Amino acid sequence: MSTTRSSIVRDRLVHIADLHFWAVVWNPFALASKRFLGNLNVMLRRGRHFRMERAEPFADYVASLGIPALLMTGDFTSTSTDAEFRRAREFVDGLVKRGFDVSLMPGNHDVYTFREAREGRFEKYFKPYLPENGFPALRKLSGGTSLIMVPTVCANRISSAGRISAEEAAATEALLREASDPVIVGAHYPALHETDAYASGINRRLRNAEALRRVVGECGKRVLYAAGHVHRFSYTRDPQFSNVTHLSSGAFFYHQPRQNCFGEFSEIDISDAGFRVHRHVYRDDAWERQRVEEQ
Repeated sequence: MSTTRSSIVRDRLVHIADLHFWAVVWNPFALASKRFLGNLNVMLRRGRHFRMERAEPFADYVASLGIPALLMTGDFTSTSTDAEFRRAREFVDGLVKRGFDVSLMPGNHDVYTFREAREGRFEKYFKPYLPENGFPALRKLSGGTSLIMVPTVCANRISSAGRISAEEAAATEALLREASDPVIVGAHYPALHETDAYASGINRRLRNAEALRRVVGECGKRVLYAAGHVHRFSYTRDPQFSNVTHLSSGAFFYHQPRQNCFGEFSEIDISDAGFRVHRHVYRDDAWERQRVEEQ
């Protein structure tokens, strides 16, 4: 944090990632192609690790912090079924009723098959919360901080890789020219394939990530790039672009006994001096608020 710039907080933002609401599909005719594998994952693994009953009490805790702005970077569902989307939309509506100003975008699980992507199922359920002209989009938080939301998801036959096109990267570059300094860039996929906290396999990475990193890194402004997808908390300086820090927030109600972590999210304070991040972790039936420094 610079000593020559004001450290008075002008905006505060909560970042929630990877809810993965789930519902088992029993109809065999609805289990074509990739959904069969996804449904098997829900039955054998995801249903045990993502404790949906914690969603509402966790939301009450986040609301108790009194932070008005909320960024949600996708994976509201597990396999893009209508039942999962209905549950996710109900949850987001509840957050708004608690007083949050919600900004959101899809994750790769929200466009789980080509059919859901083609039909725009995510857009159907979350239309009131989406930018009128699509992504990428720029909006201003109440204190004047710019938040740019970048599209990084696509349907895949088997893998869970993302993508950003040259046109989308160029549009993001144009929005960065309009943005405040400092600026927050939100996306589902991390732009770094590996940090000390995670390593993304090739079939889980963002395609053309280097183009996005270059656009963000060469914008001439201080940037916090906030993402999800990897289900691990990480906060690190970009090894190539010193003006960029990368934040990935862990999954909101992900049950991880081995890590003694049963849910988490991030709190971001923005001032003229830059960013300050706190990690909120649920363990031992209580929330811990941890100040974190860049790695």
